[in-house]
Amino acid sequence: MNRSEVFGSNYNHSNQNAMSALRRRPGRTQRRAVWLSLLLLAAVFLSGCHSKAEEAGTPYTVYYRDIAGTGLVSAVCREESSDQSELVSLLWERLTRVPEDSSYASVVPEGTNLLQTSINSGTLNLYFDRSVAEMSTVAQLLFRAGIVCTLTQIEGIESVMFYADGSPLTSADQTPLGAQAASDYVDVFGRGYSGTRKTTLVLYYADAEGHSLVTETRDIVYDSSYSLEQDILRRLTVSDEAEGCYATLPSSVQVISTNVRDGVCYINFDSSFISDALPLDGDVIIYSIVNSLCELPDIRQVQILVNGESSIVFKGNISLASPLERNLND
Repeated sequence: MNRSEVFGSNYNHSNQNAMSALRRRPGRTQRRAVWLSLLLLAAVFLSGCHSKAEEAGTPYTVYYRDIAGTGLVSAVCREESSDQSELVSLLWERLTRVPEDSSYASVVPEGTNLLQTSINSGTLNLYFDRSVAEMSTVAQLLFRAGIVCTLTQIEGIESVMFYADGSPLTSADQTPLGAQAASDYVDVFGRGYSGTRKTTLVLYYADAEGHSLVTETRDIVYDSSYSLEQDILRRLTVSDEAEGCYATLPSSVQVISTNVRDGVCYINFDSSFISDALPLDGDVIIYSIVNSLCELPDIRQVQILVNGESSIVFKGNISLASPLERNLND
């Protein structure tokens, strides 16, 4: 029996086409559903890739000046590079380029020129023009704090040394600031610049013969963001002959970094600590440092390093391999 017998004599090619179309419609619907599913999966996949792209890289906190100009605020960015020098350039650009639609201000004033950078033994050296030395006290404080706290997040960079017009940046009394660590600026965050504080220092100097220690007590006023450890070390480079107190550290010595952890103060000097050591008994030099720092309430021991190394025998008989405690017998 053929199709004309089943459907009657009016069955023709158009009827055949219509029936074929009806038979094809379910397949077309299925294909459309498949395409819609594929498009949905692609959208989900692309969305996931976009999210991952946004989260790629290592997070860094970049510090800016708050709208009042008295403290620091922060924003998080991500950088994919692992190269120290490249990261310094990338984060410096972020420090100088404030995020859009924010009320933050850059800690780097307009017209401040970064001329050169170098990295040596964990210290990032930043060379600026004269404008840095001419900033106001608060502006320079926030400038240093924002830069140090941002750039010391880079692996291998522990401190930052500032230079202005080729010379180390100095404090108001013209003593070099030395290398700055993030821990030097803890009081700048949140509460902002909180002015000055008073304290009493007990300092240990050499006597006139250089064989024994003598003490001197000083009442000082200091910046609340200031490192007392570095201040003490700077004072030990200056004699007070009227009081019979003589310097135990050479004026050329550079403090690369200071850090206090669990009651131990870690001091990292440059090589001039050894090469320019004063003609004094070794014990007098070492315990001038240790005893003076151990007068601070949170320090019980002092670990001295030179260019990051502690496996040193100072003046032929004093091992610096381990932290040292106060010694009042010298």
